Amino acid sequence: MGIALMKQFGWKADLRNPNLEIFIHLNDMYSVVGIPVFRVPLASRAYIKTAGLRSTIAWAMASVAEIKAGTFVLDPMCGLGTILLEAAKEWPDVYYVGADVSNSQLLGACDNLKAAGLKDKIELLKVSVIELPLPSESVDIIISDIPFGKKFKLGKDIKSILQEMERVLHVGGTVVLLLSEDHHRHIKDCEGGSIPLKSKGSHTHVRGTEKCLIPDEKTGISETVPSSSEPRNQECLDKVPRFGSLVPVECYKVSLGRTDAFICKYKKSHSSGL
Repeated sequence: MGIALMKQFGWKADLRNPNLEIFIHLNDMYSVVGIPVFRVPLASRAYIKTAGLRSTIAWAMASVAEIKAGTFVLDPMCGLGTILLEAAKEWPDVYYVGADVSNSQLLGACDNLKAAGLKDKIELLKVSVIELPLPSESVDIIISDIPFGKKFKLGKDIKSILQEMERVLHVGGTVVLLLSEDHHRHIKDCEGGSIPLKSKGSHTHVRGTEKCLIPDEKTGISETVPSSSEPRNQECLDKVPRFGSLVPVECYKVSLGRTDAFICKYKKSHSSGL
């Protein structure tokens, strides 16, 4: 495409100091072409001292959760607190709690809260995600980036993590998770396969679009892409695994740069009995 533009318009490529930057995303279904409006990447936040999860992804996860005033929002693996920071900036009248087992991560999160002026808005706890000091069915919304990559090897521990989330979430509550493909597989192994979204107890309605968030490192572009057919959309959503009383609602594929992940939204359909 670069060669075609140079031939068509006589432009010269300059990777160090370009006059115009063009973003192009291609896959088997569609293409997206964009021009950055700002020089500063959308993921760059002046109020975040130490960056963790990309801010555009964190904001998207909080947006998918549909946070309402007065709710109790928990991130049981908060890390540097990026998700809670983005949520608290956009939806301030909410009780936020972040938990993590790592001292270094909590110290970084505390620094971020101070830098953002949100220390009194978000409470931090040093606890394990599988032993949360919360009553059963006491949380309205759980939003969390399930760690993956070389540094974190959760393996089949994902089952115990989801069980504890399921326990503290009240019926009708929402869980929004950032999952790798490996996490998808582990959840399916725990449950014995995917559950069709049209099964009994599911609150999901098939829509005529496939939703994809593709935040580029510099532009943060996101779009809703028309689906070529409803069956294709249903097939895509059917791949979202169900776990216990957590019923899949929708799934968004996102780019993390070198790898892809999925923002998966669940609703708790009934009491888990845990």
